[in-house]
Amino acid sequence: MATLRSNLAQVRLLLGHPDPHMPDDGVLFELLSNQVQHHLNQLQNGQGHWSIDTWTLTVSTGNEDYLVTAGNFGKPFLVYTSDSTNFAHVRREVPFALMQNLGQFYAGPERVQVSDRHTVQLFTFYRRNGSWYVRATPIPGETKSYEVWFETGVAPTSLGDEAGLTPFQHLIRIQTAIAALPHCGWTGAKFNGSDQEARAWERKARSLAASLGQDEGKFQKEFSTYLGTIMQAGIESRDPFGAEADTAWWIG
Repeated sequence: MATLRSNLAQVRLLLGHPDPHMPDDGVLFELLSNQVQHHLNQLQNGQGHWSIDTWTLTVSTGNEDYLVTAGNFGKPFLVYTSDSTNFAHVRREVPFALMQNLGQFYAGPERVQVSDRHTVQLFTFYRRNGSWYVRATPIPGETKSYEVWFETGVAPTSLGDEAGLTPFQHLIRIQTAIAALPHCGWTGAKFNGSDQEARAWERKARSLAASLGQDEGKFQKEFSTYLGTIMQAGIESRDPFGAEADTAWWIG
């Protein structure tokens, strides 16, 4: 997959190799990072899970709140019980609840004393002082593990990082180039130069904007279609039809 460094080089190519300091790498990196984060957010809000990871939460006796230590933590979507010491353990999904809604979903004791099984009935994820935390309800009386699955929500932070959006690198580069146009300057065409250079800059910027805008429209349509179809049908039974439908119980 392409790194941010290679994407920046492609953006400069799309812009017709503007002067190195117009824009400088810092401005271009910020514009590209913003586009990457924007598209990651859109994918997170789509129907499927674009980029996921897991983190093991181990609760302990008497502790209600736990710091989420996964550095790429984004948006949780599944938590279930886990016990690596018991091969016969049956996973149980544990639902989420907002902090203010805990009383609507749980009315039992604040703390339990059971120590031989998973006792958490609800989890609540929240941010406090810039960090993610998770609250267990009721306060557990045991040391047990839970697997937390989440969508990763951290954009790349250095030039050597990969954007993680391989099918849509072209859209990100195009939109970054469009955003960078007001910062660009070329030999003989500068927005802050002489009148002749300013007129040349206006013509060049206008023609680039028109060309880039056409490609953006095509690429954005592809991305929008992908967002709408990211989740396809999975494994499910199929009902037979036709003359042998009544006797085709063995199909599937």
